[in-house]
Amino acid sequence: AKCGMIPVVAIYSTFLQRAYDMIIQDVAMLHLHVIFAVDRAGLVGEDGETHHGVFDVGFLRQVPGLTILCPACRAELKEMLTWAVRKQDGPVAIRYPRGSAYQGLQEHQAPVEHGKSEVIHRGKKIAVLGVGSMIPSCLEVCKGLKEDGFDPTFVNVRFVKPLDVKLLDELAKDHSLFATVEENVKSGGYGEHVSAYMEACHPEVRVLSASVWDRFVPQGNVDSLRARIGLGVADIRQAIEDSEELKRQ
Repeated sequence: AKCGMIPVVAIYSTFLQRAYDMIIQDVAMLHLHVIFAVDRAGLVGEDGETHHGVFDVGFLRQVPGLTILCPACRAELKEMLTWAVRKQDGPVAIRYPRGSAYQGLQEHQAPVEHGKSEVIHRGKKIAVLGVGSMIPSCLEVCKGLKEDGFDPTFVNVRFVKPLDVKLLDELAKDHSLFATVEENVKSGGYGEHVSAYMEACHPEVRVLSASVWDRFVPQGNVDSLRARIGLGVADIRQAIEDSEELKRQ
């Protein structure tokens, strides 16, 4: 990177933890253009509890000058990698899950812009902000909310860092509840970041964070693990509908 090349470091999220010191001192402090392709971000199922990639958002978000992207589907991953190589400067992390790439939302392929989320549907009162691998689940959650008479805004977050505060400010005008959904631990995650911003700038809007519990997640099928820790579609939908903000409306 110092000589002008652009390294793309493909590595599992769980193994990237072991390189934290090098990320900070050898890459970020020098503001080098290094791209971390963070594989197996989120729950990984049968690989076992040591391989769940649920801490990377928290430890990467602390690093100054490092941009973090979370693609919603295969096409978006390709576009983000191209963007990171050709248009970005400094360190970039692109996190994506284990398994077959999601093929949906092909009709929603707005160009990647630094720090900008993609609004899939603009509704009112409720905003569901999905991060990366949780986009398919968020789509199902929004469908269920519509069946129950709500009109939720659906956002593909894209950038965990920097935070799209312009969109949050805009949504705060006519939304009373933000539901953030991510396959990362709550502490240091995207939802916590959104909560801190909204508490400081828009305290009237409540943030409901659906994330990984504060315990080590055991081995198991991804769908069953999500249901076990409250990240299943039914769990997220129920938590939103049970919120006090909706009950008062």
